[in-house]
Amino acid sequence: MKKILIMFIAVLMIGVWCVGVAVAATEAEKRAAIDAGLAYLATQQQANGAFGTGGVDYQVAQTGAALLSFLEEKENWGANAAAYQTAVNNGINYLLGQVSVVPIAAQPAGNPDGDANGVGVKFYPDGANIRDTYVTGLALPAIAMTGTPNAVVTVGPLAGRTDGSGAGGAWTYRDVVQNTIDYFAFGQSDPSTGVYAGGWRYYANYGNSDQSTTQWPIIASLYAQRMGVTTPAFVTTELAKWVNYVQNMNPASSYYGAAGYTGPAPSGYGEVNETGALLIMQKFLGWSTGNARVDAALNFLNTHWQDTASGWDGNFGNPYAMWAVYKGLELMIGLNDMGTPITNLHDNPGDINNPNHGWNWWEDYCEWLVNNQLGDGSWAGHYNWGPYLATPWYINILAATRIVETVPEPVTMLLLGLGLVGLAGVRRRFHK
Repeated sequence: MKKILIMFIAVLMIGVWCVGVAVAATEAEKRAAIDAGLAYLATQQQANGAFGTGGVDYQVAQTGAALLSFLEEKENWGANAAAYQTAVNNGINYLLGQVSVVPIAAQPAGNPDGDANGVGVKFYPDGANIRDTYVTGLALPAIAMTGTPNAVVTVGPLAGRTDGSGAGGAWTYRDVVQNTIDYFAFGQSDPSTGVYAGGWRYYANYGNSDQSTTQWPIIASLYAQRMGVTTPAFVTTELAKWVNYVQNMNPASSYYGAAGYTGPAPSGYGEVNETGALLIMQKFLGWSTGNARVDAALNFLNTHWQDTASGWDGNFGNPYAMWAVYKGLELMIGLNDMGTPITNLHDNPGDINNPNHGWNWWEDYCEWLVNNQLGDGSWAGHYNWGPYLATPWYINILAATRIVETVPEPVTMLLLGLGLVGLAGVRRRFHK
């Protein structure tokens, strides 16, 4: 009888497996996927330190993204520590070789020049380019994550300058971060642009704004805090104008809560991505759940959670959207959130090897990522975001990357007149 019972259970288990009930990604599987992804990226670095292929814009963006994924996982490099550190050093030098020094001045909304040296920095050589804001926002987090604010810049256009904070006026990595934030503050759309005020577009003072671009100066501002660099108060004040404009708050609309591209949704350019970016901005402003606009954004994402990649749109399989949504949800509700507000999940596999929580939005992402990694350790990417961007972004999602979180209470902002004050958020990893 006992043997018959065992056989019955075995057959039942096989039957369950055959109908496609998956087992959630274990912590060991996440770790293996991260390690394989980093190993793949290490093979994609060029002799000049850049990662991937394409024009300078893509190579700067890909290098910034790859370096962030390496640096976020530095404590797990293990036997690859020497090789990965060399790759990071070469990548940082590549980024520093692509900077441009841009004259800046006071703007209608305020003075962007945090160190009063009259210049800002962007990570693209030569004059204004339609990728300036994107690639600069992708490059700065890598510089900030080095954790070496006093390191002196020895390569590229900044080497040899005498208006920095280092010995003899040499530029340090902190100076690079400071002057990049200065450039972003300088380039924010000013009040004269009307409904576009407070956002950013392709390069400084473009004349209008779009939501996809605007997320990158805000992400950069959060990472800049790792080096003690804060953002001017006027940037926050102006950003609130854009955040309020770009969100659809019509309860009768099927896009209620969603952000659009250059105005309230729908826009045709990926509302899931734009709404993930919206949560980042809302948290930057000090908003939280319980705020009607935050709750509406979360509700929209919940409704469209299972959407798959299609052109600019979708969630799962769209690396640009998944990275934006991850950052927004990580900041707004955290990786440990259970049950609400993201409830429209894929079927619960039931086997969660995580002591901190059960099946939630982050585990849903992780299972998809583990199941869709390619044999060489990369991910296929989608549309304009190929494997050299998808792979580092997906590594960071699996690795439970914490965006530096400093979100002042509105009263604190009013009293102190600071855009960002407080303590840096503590990075936690659930899978170690």
